[in-house]
Amino acid sequence: MTIPKISDHGSEIGLLGFIAAGVFVAMCVGIWRASAQHTFDPSAYLVVLTLIVGAIKERWTQRSVDRMGQSLANAPPSDPPAKEPAS
Repeated sequence: MTIPKISDHGSEIGLLGFIAAGVFVAMCVGIWRASAQHTFDPSAYLVVLTLIVGAIKERWTQRSVDRMGQSLANAPPSDPPAKEPAS
C-alpha cells in the first residue's frame, strides 16, 4: 500500500508559515515594547506578512495547475469527430 502525496509544495508552504509565525511574534514583541518615547510602526511587518500570504496563494494556484496538467497528460486521447459527408 502506498501513501498518496498530499502536496508537492508542502515543505515550501510549511517554511513560509514558519517564517510568517516568526514575523508575527517579532511584531507582537515590538508592539509590547512600544512606549510613549518609542513608537511602533507595524507597516514593514504587515508588508512581509502580506507577501508571504501572496506566495502561499501562488503555490496553491500552481499546485492546482500542475494537477490539471497531469490529469490531462494521463487522460486517453479522444477520438476525432467523424466527418460528415459533403452535400
